[in-house]
Amino acid sequence: MIIDNIKAIINPDVSIEVIDKNGHGTIILAENAREAKLKQIILRGFDTHQTFAFKLDVAGKRISEYLNPSAEKINKGCDGIIFTSIKNQWYVFICELKSGKPNETKYLLQFRNSYIFVKFLSAILEEFYSINLIENCSIKYILFDKQQKNRLNKTLVKGHKIEPEMIVSEDNKIFYVYKIHHLRENEFLNIRHLKLNSGG
Repeated sequence: MIIDNIKAIINPDVSIEVIDKNGHGTIILAENAREAKLKQIILRGFDTHQTFAFKLDVAGKRISEYLNPSAEKINKGCDGIIFTSIKNQWYVFICELKSGKPNETKYLLQFRNSYIFVKFLSAILEEFYSINLIENCSIKYILFDKQQKNRLNKTLVKGHKIEPEMIVSEDNKIFYVYKIHHLRENEFLNIRHLKLNSGG
């Protein structure tokens, strides 16, 4: 099973628990920095047995010890990587939490590095487990923020489906990013509330 194989190659120290609440999988992404205003995000709507998550941005750790730590661009990761199956379709959700106004250049860099790491995992899975992760998964980017006190731009997490926004990087790479603003404490996002057939 793909989830078991992913679990086998990821260090358990960075895994994020998938909590089973009445048959519904819940993931809590936490930001441990003391100055962070956005401390955690609650995500629901997962199949507990077909979901695995881990943190790529861990204090004191780098994406790879073989990469030069002074090469700033290649050492930035995201707060959560989630592998899951929804309605028989595999997804990789790359998630980032921002306490202030997000800097587009910086978070796109984090998304890019995290995607490269997912491609690295895919190469390992293909080589040793005959699984082509990239071909069989849809990659989705989610940005959570708490950028200002004005709540007029708060994302509605019920009702209409949330669509991604197309963002073009400085070197003309296209990203489709779901932007979730101002979730209240203990408010959650059901992952199935995203319009998953939109964007890349």
